[in-house]
Amino acid sequence: MAYIGREPQIGNFQICDAISTVNDQAAYTMQVSSVDVLPESANHMIVSLNGVIQKPTSSFTVSGSTITFASNLVTGDVINFIQILGNVLDLGVPSDATVSTAKIVDANVTLAKLSATGTKDSTTFLRGDNTFNTELLTPLSSDTQSTPETVLTLSTKYSSTGSNGAAGAGSRLEFKIPDDETNPITGAAIAGLKENSDDSVANAALAFYISQNDTTLDEAMRINSDGDTLIGCTAMPSTSVNGVGFDVSNASEIKSSIAGTGNATRVRFFNGNGEVGTIRTNGSATAYNTSSDYRLKENVNYDFDATTRLKQLKPARFNFIKDADTTVDGFIAHEVSSIVPEAIHGTKDEVDNNSNPIYQGIDQSKLVPLLVKTIQELEARITQLENA
Repeated sequence: MAYIGREPQIGNFQICDAISTVNDQAAYTMQVSSVDVLPESANHMIVSLNGVIQKPTSSFTVSGSTITFASNLVTGDVINFIQILGNVLDLGVPSDATVSTAKIVDANVTLAKLSATGTKDSTTFLRGDNTFNTELLTPLSSDTQSTPETVLTLSTKYSSTGSNGAAGAGSRLEFKIPDDETNPITGAAIAGLKENSDDSVANAALAFYISQNDTTLDEAMRINSDGDTLIGCTAMPSTSVNGVGFDVSNASEIKSSIAGTGNATRVRFFNGNGEVGTIRTNGSATAYNTSSDYRLKENVNYDFDATTRLKQLKPARFNFIKDADTTVDGFIAHEVSSIVPEAIHGTKDEVDNNSNPIYQGIDQSKLVPLLVKTIQELEARITQLENA
């Protein structure tokens, strides 16, 4: 390879050609294979004169390819050898973003090598702002109340029962919110808990807590080891418990319970027009209600022929294809749609974009008004015949 200037001698140890001394001469030209060589400095050479290793810079100096001894040599002096060691290889400082983790020996970066501030011990961790702290974010102060920050605290060996081996033991992540001008409070938390106290079977649950006041965290929701979801309770709802449970381990039941026995609305249904229905319970039964307030209606007509329409309906007995052993009474949806269209949803032979069928359905409660009106018409005819 060609070089501009002097070719580097890095790592290239060379023995110079033999040099014959000249009486009363101190300077000599150094060559290797009859080509002048240029050592980096006297310190990059080993020189033996009359069997004695010479000290660089004091016993000899170097300038270019010329070695000059401290005093003139005389006839009989022998330059035993001159070895050129080559240049010092300066690795320098690695460029930014060039040292990968693969180049660092495992377990060799200690706390002392980290420039982060704060206490470095087993109770702290390194945060994104290059500080060691026991909390993920700096606690709130009075000057942050206008734009409050969230503070996270990770607690280990947390126990809601006071014993790490009992049901309720685990760890939790707490979310702090502003309380006053000086101190944040724990406003919410997520905890991983044991469901039971049996050390051999440690079923786990994920619990969510919300603060109801400045001091107490109350459990608001829980997902247990079966995948069941509990809202407002810590066990699947039954009697005398306020809460809702999604019991996926038991036929995916939805269980809703209240502690009282009086009338209560359990579910409300809304759309863009407002409330359109409810599910209510009393002490012993459940009612399914569709909105029917007079204030929601117009064009009310009490004079229509229900009997003629009812006679067009074709009740039938049949079984569903996937339940061949069960025969039921009912209607065929599209046969009803032209008579009581409000009782039917969907369209006959409808399919989706993948040609999968979209089945029609029927709300048979919509037939009740027609039945009532027909009974009234028949009763009127009976009364008329009796009077005749």
